[in-house]
Amino acid sequence: MSFADIQAAYAAYGVATYPLSENKKPAVRAYDRIGAPYSARLALRFSCATAGGFFAGQRNKLTVVDIDSPDDRLVGEIEARFGCTPLQVITPSGGRHLYYRHSGEGRCIRPFPHVDILGAGNVVCAGSETTKGRYRIERGSLDDLDRLPRLAARGAAQCPGKVQPGERNTELYRYLARHAVHCDTLDALLDVARTWADRRLAEPLPDAEIVKTATSAWRRRGGRKLFMQHVVGSSIYARLAANTDALALWAHLSIENGPSATFYIADGLGKAMGWPTRFVPAARKALLGIGLVECVRRHRKGAPALYRWRHLPTE
Repeated sequence: MSFADIQAAYAAYGVATYPLSENKKPAVRAYDRIGAPYSARLALRFSCATAGGFFAGQRNKLTVVDIDSPDDRLVGEIEARFGCTPLQVITPSGGRHLYYRHSGEGRCIRPFPHVDILGAGNVVCAGSETTKGRYRIERGSLDDLDRLPRLAARGAAQCPGKVQPGERNTELYRYLARHAVHCDTLDALLDVARTWADRRLAEPLPDAEIVKTATSAWRRRGGRKLFMQHVVGSSIYARLAANTDALALWAHLSIENGPSATFYIADGLGKAMGWPTRFVPAARKALLGIGLVECVRRHRKGAPALYRWRHLPTE
């Protein structure tokens, strides 16, 4: 089933869809604002795509309860809580998408184990084919989109502790400002930001806004660096502390390189840092002797030696 087929099938019931990439991410920008006319044009542009999605919420009048478990008993428990629905889609992992008429729900991640309430955000359409398999209708048909029930009142309340629209950027920035100093790269901070957004936001924030906020928090980090990234045993540290040159070089390398990094300890480092000529060679030899670093590639013409941290017991 192509995206063109999916688009036409959902459009018949007033649901605007867009193409998805292989990793189930929207293949176009501003997907949360796509309406019927643009959706039809996308069907022509992305006719070879095999997966489509729609934005849950008021625009398409749909809320989906996403059950991320193949346990059939969980489906019964969720329908007992939220009410039965005539339209149910089985996902490639054996989970379920239960369709309901939207009635103001937000995006609520994990209010119950293995369950998300998608009253906003991207949802994969029935009929989509991804690298993990096909999303197929297990109960009902798309004709049921016209007669979906609303979530039962006892299950439709907002998730406790969720950050509401109007506060999302501010709360995300505050959170990232506290955690930026613990991240080695902007990409690592972006992972923190996206994880927080998935767990804490009542309604999703466009990824462009997440990137913008994370970049701002990263810049605020300035020149501050995480110093203690490594844990060593007491006997190793005693040997290190007895050699102040080795201790100084270890401190510098620890600041610049995370626990899983590979790095250079070239003689030129001394000149770049303004250290005495023999400082780096002697301190490097001491670190090797203590066993804190090991050489993983010897020096050769045009390529300096490469080192990494040794994983030592902490005693």
